[in-house]
Amino acid sequence: MMNRNRRNAGCLILAIGVVVCFAPLNAHAQSSETTGIITEIKVGRGRVEVKPAGSRDWKQAGPLLALRAGDQVRVTSDATAVILFSGERGSVRVDAATSPFTVPPIKREESKTQKARALLEASLNSLSATAKEPPRGVLSTRGGPKPPVILTPRNGVVLPVSLTFEWYGSRYSRYAIKVAGATGVLLERADLAATRFDYPADAPPLTSGVRYTLQVTSTGHPTQEVWFELLNSQKAQAVQRDLAILEQALKPVTSENSLVALKVGFLLREGLIHDARLALTSALTKDPDEPTLHLLLGNLYLRTSLPDMAAESYDEARFLLTAKPIPRR
Repeated sequence: MMNRNRRNAGCLILAIGVVVCFAPLNAHAQSSETTGIITEIKVGRGRVEVKPAGSRDWKQAGPLLALRAGDQVRVTSDATAVILFSGERGSVRVDAATSPFTVPPIKREESKTQKARALLEASLNSLSATAKEPPRGVLSTRGGPKPPVILTPRNGVVLPVSLTFEWYGSRYSRYAIKVAGATGVLLERADLAATRFDYPADAPPLTSGVRYTLQVTSTGHPTQEVWFELLNSQKAQAVQRDLAILEQALKPVTSENSLVALKVGFLLREGLIHDARLALTSALTKDPDEPTLHLLLGNLYLRTSLPDMAAESYDEARFLLTAKPIPRR
C-alpha cells in the first residue's frame, strides 16, 4: 500500500523532520489546557493552517496538533480538517466554507459522565504526546531478499480477542511459524504463502500472564523470534468497557477516523501496541489517504524498533500532506 511509484521510499528519512512538519505548533498548547486536537487532514489542492490565540501568524497545521481555546483553523480550496474536542463535544469538520474556525472553550457542565470525560482527555493527551515524541533519524534500507520481520505481536501484551500474527516478507517466499510456551510447542504451520495468520479457535488455549514465543522462518534466513503475553481477563474486560464508554460518548457526533485515533491513543496509554496497530491497519484499508493514521502507525513502528517500516509510514504521511496541483488539460 505504501510502496507507490509516485515517490522513492528507499531514501533516508529524518524522523525529527517529520515531527517538525507534522506538529509545528504543538509547543504552544503546553501553556494552556488542550481543548481539541486535529485528528484528520485532507489537503487536496489547498492548505490547512492554524493561528494560535494571541498570535498574528498563520502556520501550517499537521496531524495530532493540539489546540487550545481561541486558536483559529483556516482551510483553503478543497482541503478539510477534523478537530476532535475534549469534554464530550464530539468533532467538527472545517472546510473553506466554514473557515476560519475558532476553537471554543470547554464548558464543564457539558460532560455527561466523569468517567467518559476522564477517558477522553487522557486519550487526547496520549495522542498529543505521541505527536511530540522526538525520534532520532530513521534510515530506511532496501535491497535484496531479507529475513521476515515480525510486525505484531512484538514483545508486549495483547488483548485475548485479537491474537493475529503478522510479518513483513516477500510474496515469493514461503514461511513456517511456531508458537511455544512453558509446556512446549502449541502450534506449528508450514508452507504459508501469506504474511498474516490468526491464531485458530481450535488451537490449544493460551493463558494470560504466560510468556509465549512466536517464531517465523523462511528458507535461507535465520529464524525470527518475539514474545507476547495475553492481558489477564479482568484487565482486558476493563479495557473493553472503557473503549465502549468512549465510543458511546462520541460516536453520534464523531467521524470514524477520529474515533480510531482516539481508540489508538487509549490503547497506547494502556501499553497495548499490538491492538493499536490492528486498529490502525484496519482503518487504513478503508481510508488509505488519511495522514494521521500513517503518522500514528509510523510512531508505533518506531516504538517497536522497526525503523524501515516507520520510514515508509512517515513518508506516506508526508506525501499526503503535500498539496496536489490542479492537472492541466
